[in-house]
Amino acid sequence: MTRVLTIARSEFLTLIRSKAFILSIVLMPIMMVALFFFMDYAESHIDVETRRFAVIDHTGELYPALEAETDAHNRDTLEDGTRTGPEFIATLVEMAGRSTDDVKVDLSDRIRRKELFAFIEIPADVITTAEDPPAIAYYAEATSYEALPSWLRATLNDEITKRRFDAAGIDQALIIRLNVRADITTFGLVERAQDGSVAEAKEVDKLARFVLPVFFLILMFMAVMTVATQLLNAIIEEKMSKISEVLLGSVTPFQLLMGKLVGIVTVSLLLAAVYISGGLYAIFSSGRWDLLNLVLIAWFLVFLVCAALMYGSIFLALGSACNDIKDAQSLMQPAMLLIVLAYLGSIVVIQNPDSGVAVGASFFPTMSPFLMMLRLAMPPGPPMWQAVLSVVVLIASTALTVWAGSRIFRVGVLMQGKAPTLPELLKWIRA
Repeated sequence: MTRVLTIARSEFLTLIRSKAFILSIVLMPIMMVALFFFMDYAESHIDVETRRFAVIDHTGELYPALEAETDAHNRDTLEDGTRTGPEFIATLVEMAGRSTDDVKVDLSDRIRRKELFAFIEIPADVITTAEDPPAIAYYAEATSYEALPSWLRATLNDEITKRRFDAAGIDQALIIRLNVRADITTFGLVERAQDGSVAEAKEVDKLARFVLPVFFLILMFMAVMTVATQLLNAIIEEKMSKISEVLLGSVTPFQLLMGKLVGIVTVSLLLAAVYISGGLYAIFSSGRWDLLNLVLIAWFLVFLVCAALMYGSIFLALGSACNDIKDAQSLMQPAMLLIVLAYLGSIVVIQNPDSGVAVGASFFPTMSPFLMMLRLAMPPGPPMWQAVLSVVVLIASTALTVWAGSRIFRVGVLMQGKAPTLPELLKWIRA
């Protein structure tokens, strides 16, 4: 046991002194904040181009209203003299006795010459035909651009609806007032206190419903994968430099594996502790004591330890079977597939945490640490028996994974030459 702890201490100090760990501690929060501000800035400044489009108006009525709405849109996208959105400039196409096909060919050529960005064709009976009206055709070279067609769709349909109401003699303003919708506010459940009084239900906000669960999910992924991939590279470097052979002169392969696994667990816990401390500081600073859940943090630590042991043993086993980074890339694909499955499963859980697929996936060993933790963080959480059963299944699966990883590790760490295939790794486990 002393040798295992000695290896764990050495591995812990090596990992926390690595550049990757320091960057994850220092730069990751800075990068996340910078990304948030960049996305907020980009949302209002990334598209400030002038989009010129032509209009073939067979109705002879809609273009003046469209031109007026274009001017209003352009004014709305100006903020202190700086444009924060695209500028739309509309031009009415005069047919001048030409056929519609000839006009569309000419406009398409103008788009290719970058004189126009797009053009639309408004059918003649789009206003008068209320049931199954003809579609307004939008033509563009950059068909993936959505800002202009989305704006045209909303603007033209509003104007068409207004004209239909006017033709029917209906006051559209009255219809709008009668159709004003009431908002829905989400609350928790109402409880009766011991003295018989009724406690008011608390309003559920996005922090408790979405941000907090996603925080735990991202932290779990980051704490496990940041250290596991470093451990994979470290064991390959030790094997290439013959350090592993020297270590195995003093310890058994299982002791070496367990020492490294204990080291990876402690580093993962340290990384998680740093970010949880930051989260607690944010809670204390904002006075949101309702977000403080020590039971949830305890569940997170349990799942984190199991996930670090499981994925650490997988990456250690794969690293010990490889002679260089190039060999590891082919063997890492199945391991990375497990991570991808956990990520896809988290999307299912966020959409419906109580669905059969979400419940079943949260018991799958390699997905359980992430998905069950996510379900626990999302109110009201799963039944307690599901959480306990998930931990039991996870602990048993982790022990099995560590055992299988040690079987591969004891053979692969001393092997040189061609990298083994997956069937050969299974033979090492059974041997």
